[in-house]
Amino acid sequence: MSVTPPRERSRRGEGDQLRDDLLAAASDLLAEHGSVDKVSLRAVANRTGVSPTAVYRHFENHDELMAESVLWCWRELDNALSAVSDGPDEDPFECFTKMGQAYMAFALAEPGRYKVLFTRDLMELNSVKEMGLQVFARLVGLVDRMFAVNGDTRDSFFVASQVHTWLHGIIELCRDPREVADDNLPFPTADELLAHVPAALGLERVDS
Repeated sequence: MSVTPPRERSRRGEGDQLRDDLLAAASDLLAEHGSVDKVSLRAVANRTGVSPTAVYRHFENHDELMAESVLWCWRELDNALSAVSDGPDEDPFECFTKMGQAYMAFALAEPGRYKVLFTRDLMELNSVKEMGLQVFARLVGLVDRMFAVNGDTRDSFFVASQVHTWLHGIIELCRDPREVADDNLPFPTADELLAHVPAALGLERVDS
């Protein structure tokens, strides 16, 4: 078993970086093991290259560390989405395309952290629920803006839920191309499937 070399003691002002590194390590271990019960505080410390005592300087206990690691992953996703979705004056249909691409890019580039977002042991925590709904609200708000342009009277929350279901399904199918590769049955790429979502769910601009 490989052991991460001991980390140098943080200088003044570097505590926030260590906290982020601990959360990153915890999220990686959660993704690897699939359960909070299989991720010990000591394992997180070893992965980061610090002593368990250093972990306790930032987190009260194992439960807090696990919950905060999931919230950290949600914030990472939210940052990726906000980078392309901020700006109320932006065309909502173009923004929808960019947000879908950003969501897909995050999930495929960070499959472990994407998986952690949906850790069953932690999904029912109020703080995790609230963060997940906060991120989801970006999509609902964007669908609202698209509906306003098109005069669409559908329930934006329901349609946003459909969008998320489609995206999640595409990600699960395309996360490892080797699992769907078949020369006799060429499977569409993630980009091709994503590009079809607006038309399939009636989210294209209606010409006036």
